Formats: sequence, C-alpha cells, structure tokens
Amino acid sequence: MQLVDLSLAAHHGSLSYPGTSPGIELERVPFDFPDGTLSRFTHFDPHCGTHFDAPLHFVPGSADVASVPLILPEVILIHCADNPIPKSVLDSTSELNDKAILFSTGWERLAGTKAYFAGFPTLSEELAQTLVAQKVSIIGLDFPSVDAQGTPYPVHRALLGAGIPILEGLINLHALLPWIEAGKKVRLAAFPLRIEGLEGSPVRAVAIVE
Repeated sequence: MQLVDLSLAAHHGSLSYPGTSPGIELERVPFDFPDGTLSRFTHFDPHCGTHFDAPLHFVPGSADVASVPLILPEVILIHCADNPIPKSVLDSTSELNDKAILFSTGWERLAGTKAYFAGFPTLSEELAQTLVAQKVSIIGLDFPSVDAQGTPYPVHRALLGAGIPILEGLINLHALLPWIEAGKKVRLAAFPLRIEGLEGSPVRAVAIVE
C-alpha cells in the first residue's frame, strides 16, 4: 500500500477564496514550560486551502461536517482542460455509483498565489446533474471552486442538494495517473474536522493505492 498526499500545506497568511484575504492567521502564545510551544488561531476560514464542503454549505438543515458519513471510495480520475468542464468527460459506460470523481486540470500549479483564484476552471451545470444522477459519493478538484465567482453557485447547490460533498483545492492528482493506468485500485481518504454546525473544513486528503 502507498499513500499520496493530495493536500496543499497551509500556513499563516494562506489565502482563502476569493483570494483577497488570509484564510489563516496564527500566533505563538506564552507557555510556562521550557521548550514548550503553544499556538492559537486568531483567524481561521474553514474554506481555506484543501477543504471539504458539506451539504450544509448551501442546504439549510442538511448534514454538517461532523455528520457526513466517513467513507473510503474508489477513485475515478478525470483529466480535462475545458472550461467549464462538460458532461462529455464522463464515460457513459463507466459505473460511477459510490465513486470519488476527481478532476485534474493542472490548475494546482497556481496554488498559493492570488492568480489561483482568477479565471479558474469550473464544472458545467450539465456535468453536475449527471454526477447527481450517477449517485457519486464525493467529487474533488484541483481548483478553488466548482462555480465561477459572481454566480448563484448552481453546481454547489446541485451537488450538495443531493448530499454529495465537494473537495476543493486538491493537489498532486496527476501523481495518481500511473497507478490508475496500471490497473491499481486507488481509494480516497478525506475527513473533515468533527465540529458540529460547521459547513466546511480543511482536510488532509490522501489517496490510498492498494
């Protein structure tokens, strides 16, 4: 078994969507023990970096990050350079039920910069409806949002309304391709913090190559 980290490292000053302000600010606080370190967040945006959107993000009364089921779904990796990504990227003969559908576009090359949040790829509404109809378990992407800025977030609403969580800001998806092409089974582990009432959370997303 091999593990592949799909998470962007976060730090003090890491930008959060839409890239205009820090998502994380932390400070060291006094600690009365030699060599001890104690930190605290003075600002923490749950949608900063590689993060998990629970249905509660756009569906009042639905599952928060603490109540979304823990799963280890098999990964289907999709490479695409189109924007928005069309539903035609899905192979109509593939069984997508309960799978993790991960979209790799190469946008991760800009992660950590302001440019990452400008003109990024998105998913088409038709693709979102197809993912819902296919009953996928979770979707993930190497860009900051499934919807373009300034929209009413139709893709978020479609996916989260169907109970499908979204992982935004993944990295290293291209590293999975050799194993997938070799027929190896790859599973996804991406668990949010168990904080009740929260609609989003940073995650340590990991691909498990069996």
